[in-house]
Amino acid sequence: MSAPLPEGRQPKPPPARHVAVVDCGTSSVRAFLTEIRGAEQRILEDLVYPVDLTPGFTGGKLDRAAMDGVVQAFTGIRSAAESYGIVDIRAVATSAMREAANSDVLIESLRQKARIEVEIIDGSEAARLYFEALRVLLARCGKRLSGNTLMIDVGGGSTCVSLIRQGKLVHSVDEHYGTIRLYEQFRELKDSTDFAVTIDRYALGAAHMLLGRLPEGSVKHLVVTGGEVRRLVTLLTPQSLGLLESLDPVVVTQWFERMQPMTPQQRADACGTDLFGAARLLPAATLIRHLCAISGADRVLVPQLTLRDGLLADLLPGAHGPHYLDSQHLLAEARQLVTRYGGNHDYADNTASLAVQIFDQTRNLHGLGERDRTLLEFSALVHDIGAYINVRERHKHSMYIILAADIAGLTGDEQRIVAHIARYHRRSAPQAHHRDFQALHRRSRVLVSYLASILRLAYGLDVERTQRIKKIRCEVSRDHLLLHVDRRQVALERWSIDGKKGMFVETFGLNVKVIPREGE
Repeated sequence: MSAPLPEGRQPKPPPARHVAVVDCGTSSVRAFLTEIRGAEQRILEDLVYPVDLTPGFTGGKLDRAAMDGVVQAFTGIRSAAESYGIVDIRAVATSAMREAANSDVLIESLRQKARIEVEIIDGSEAARLYFEALRVLLARCGKRLSGNTLMIDVGGGSTCVSLIRQGKLVHSVDEHYGTIRLYEQFRELKDSTDFAVTIDRYALGAAHMLLGRLPEGSVKHLVVTGGEVRRLVTLLTPQSLGLLESLDPVVVTQWFERMQPMTPQQRADACGTDLFGAARLLPAATLIRHLCAISGADRVLVPQLTLRDGLLADLLPGAHGPHYLDSQHLLAEARQLVTRYGGNHDYADNTASLAVQIFDQTRNLHGLGERDRTLLEFSALVHDIGAYINVRERHKHSMYIILAADIAGLTGDEQRIVAHIARYHRRSAPQAHHRDFQALHRRSRVLVSYLASILRLAYGLDVERTQRIKKIRCEVSRDHLLLHVDRRQVALERWSIDGKKGMFVETFGLNVKVIPREGE
């Protein structure tokens, strides 16, 4: 224990850390050069470089001028960062770069010319970053959002949708609805009144789709972010200066209806911006009004946050960094997948419980850590969701669903591991001709073999799906793993385990036997 400080003397402040976070979007590259001292952040510079990556929306190739503009932007950020002595730079790119056919060429150019590694993130990682940014902002405001919160970021190329339930991120999806994307889609109409009408109709369909894909349950809070959304707040409530402002959908609707019959120049004059900037406000405004009308929300909360705030949140003390959510958040997402695909929660929870009991009691065999335990528990919860498509091949369909799902808080490798653990919970073990399995990294293949072997045993102990066995005690005795259960009649469980233990025997070199409560 450290000695108490002399009276009147202040504790020494934590050392400062200087970092840069960069977001490469559709129309700009933006960076925060930041000083982090403990939990406090101070923006040293807020850099903005205009770019044009709209060709990426069509899956087309970015031309040389577009790529040169991005390289110049990142080179400028590197130079500015070095002037502060910053070497720690975290940079991400979103939908436009993700969809461009030649994005790999641009990423390599940035690595060589600007000496910055850029990660193209998917929608689930973007959702996690916005969620982390919101958590930091709410803590700073001393506020808490209870119940179901729907958080939507309306970007230039896509819209990121997240469902937060009791403080946990349980569902996320990325939709191809963006302010610049819509402008490009309907630009032939931009000089006619059909432009606003068409965007309005398109937004109505998008709102129905966004809300229709949500898990059941009413939404208590609607949180909407994005550059155009923040501009709407400034335009419609100019006195708003707080970190978390409220926007009235009635006011938004009235504004949109005033803008609708105007010419592009009249809109630009009314909004105090250029033609392009005014046109981009329309998709954001009409999506908000339709979301509120369909969901019944009487107001929209608009936090002053960006993707860069999420990147900074990953760098605060205690944060785990990119692609990470703790086990409670991940398991909440897993349970939401079970609900979405009509699974039996009692069965899923009990299978997961049995699996982690075996994992915990066999640590000397596998030597795995807590993150691996979470991956096993996640896999055990969702292993049966493929039955939603077809019962006979459900293990393969489970793998397909997991790989296709937006799961925030897992890296790409972890998502593939979870999918393979679910795939191998029944039927054949991994084979040399299973290309997807063989494509995994060696460590990932070993991890799948370990965890799928354990999941098979848990799966084999609930043939009736009645949770008859809830507790087990594992004992390693010579060349056997003995599963002690609190039941006398275990003939069915023995038959089941005999048919499912093969992968465990091959992986760990131990036979498996079920032991009833009072011996034989």
